[in-house]
Amino acid sequence: MKIKILIALLCLFSLNIAAQEIEAEANRFFMNKNIGKLYLGAIMKISSLHKDNYEFIEASNLPTVKVNTKTADAVIMPSKAAMVNFILKNIEGDDLAGIVSESIPKVQRVASYEKLGAVFGQKINSEVMLAVNPQSKGSKYLYAVSFTNLIYSLTCMTDIAKAKAHSALAKLDPKDLMYVNEITFGRAASIFIESDADYETMKNLVDRKYFKRKLMEEDEAILANSTIHFQISDTKEVDLFDGDPFQIICSYMTAPITKEDFLRPIWISGINLNDGDMVITP
Repeated sequence: MKIKILIALLCLFSLNIAAQEIEAEANRFFMNKNIGKLYLGAIMKISSLHKDNYEFIEASNLPTVKVNTKTADAVIMPSKAAMVNFILKNIEGDDLAGIVSESIPKVQRVASYEKLGAVFGQKINSEVMLAVNPQSKGSKYLYAVSFTNLIYSLTCMTDIAKAKAHSALAKLDPKDLMYVNEITFGRAASIFIESDADYETMKNLVDRKYFKRKLMEEDEAILANSTIHFQISDTKEVDLFDGDPFQIICSYMTAPITKEDFLRPIWISGINLNDGDMVITP
């Protein structure tokens, strides 16, 4: 079945975009930390959102989930294999090569590496992600530059009462459990810059650098005196050590779209099994 694919540049998940320095605040979207494992309908502990790895409740015979798209609905088992099969069937026959692959950098100033959770919707271990000491207190500003290309989204519903009654959940606190009801797939990457430059200067510099526009002499001086870390959210190996970080990310973000991009979960949200409400940053 043919589907219409909407390329969404990440504006939906802005965290206080008007402010130069963002603060941690309640959010219902979370940047996925477990790309290789997460699936629609997965049941996980809400408290694990702040850990390095999510804690999933694995059990047989969990209630099925009804998957919703703009073109088709289906009832599937909550598993990675079932989700992948549904997606591949849904995009079968579509011309993926015709999808425009692009991303616009979003620059935010963060108080410290300890506060990166404001960017990702949950606590982030910068020591693991970026090999930096989150306790270090530098004199420079810290900027988080986000790149996203979101190409596909799925939502689902499950029988909450039946899920709570499952034997695997009987001894667990339902207030700490959520089922993943929405996943947005695509590509994501981030650059983190420690610099003395003010917000507007950094924002303009990032645009010129990423889009390969002519740099000013001041830009070159700022970059020479900045510390830069970056990461790409993917399970496949990407060479992060050969070349300029901006161009490595640009090449990754603008490469032709493939079916793998429809299977890479980037942002997630969940429903609390206790009351059926949306899960907000704990």
